[in-house]
Amino acid sequence: EEGGEKKMLAPDDVDDLKRRLRQHDQMYATMQQQGKPFEALEHLEKGLFVRKELHGPDHPEVGKVCQVFTTSCNTLAMNSLQRDNHMLAYELLKKAEILTSPSGYISDKKMRMKLRAVTFNNFGCFYKRRGKLHAALQYLAKALKIELTSEEVDNPAGTHLNLCATLSQLGRHGPALEHAQCALELLEAMADTREQKRRAGGGGETEGN
Repeated sequence: EEGGEKKMLAPDDVDDLKRRLRQHDQMYATMQQQGKPFEALEHLEKGLFVRKELHGPDHPEVGKVCQVFTTSCNTLAMNSLQRDNHMLAYELLKKAEILTSPSGYISDKKMRMKLRAVTFNNFGCFYKRRGKLHAALQYLAKALKIELTSEEVDNPAGTHLNLCATLSQLGRHGPALEHAQCALELLEAMADTREQKRRAGGGGETEGN
């Protein structure tokens, strides 16, 4: 894509951008240490856009910082939702949705889709909490669609349980039960996989004794 090419910057502009980047990175670290995650996020976002200007949108560092920023947006959105700050939760999830779109800055597609599924799942929780159950269903279905076609997902069982709860509230108990059963099967499969890994790891260690 031609629009993604890096612009040639004048030396003075480069120096200015590097100075601004150092300031934002230092403030991000300071705010994190002081337990001020929302202020830290603001500097992380500003640092992300300075990096994009300095290195170009396709630079690995831009993608890496974008992943951290998107993850933080999701975490803080859920924290805000728990404190009934719906407007802030929505704004943070919207940023995560935009940055995990194909036109965002995360070139690692598996990671991008993983973060997109998390964002859609959280949007489902957001709308469910606000009583907008049809909107919640739409986002949870989007999350599930990604999870069913990707191996790099965090919590498909959680998405099924969220769908189960939302469908129950809508009085659609048949489909709700199907999602509950899917969640149970996934959790059992995860437990089996963990047990197999534990046995494989443990077996290797005890043979030498």
